[in-house]
Amino acid sequence: MSKILHVECPDCHSTLEIDAETGVVLEHHRPRRAASLDLDSVGDQLRRQAQQRDERFRQSVLAEKQKEERLHRKFEEALKKARENPDEPPPPRDLDLD
Repeated sequence: MSKILHVECPDCHSTLEIDAETGVVLEHHRPRRAASLDLDSVGDQLRRQAQQRDERFRQSVLAEKQKEERLHRKFEEALKKARENPDEPPPPRDLDLD
């Protein structure tokens, strides 16, 4: 007779019944959810999600602006280096390495 293990998932709180000898999952039990919905709490949750989306969008716009500035600085540095050392050959391109 095989021993059955009951394991709870720490993330979703589902319960798995596992055969200890074979390691096979025999059953999966999902936790019961609360049946009542409070429209005020749902509205608050939607507002929080909208604020999070707006904040992520602002962060992505800022990151793009900073990316553009960094690329511009790198280009200026490379241009300055090329002007200072005109005899130096350009760095190899990926196509040249094949």
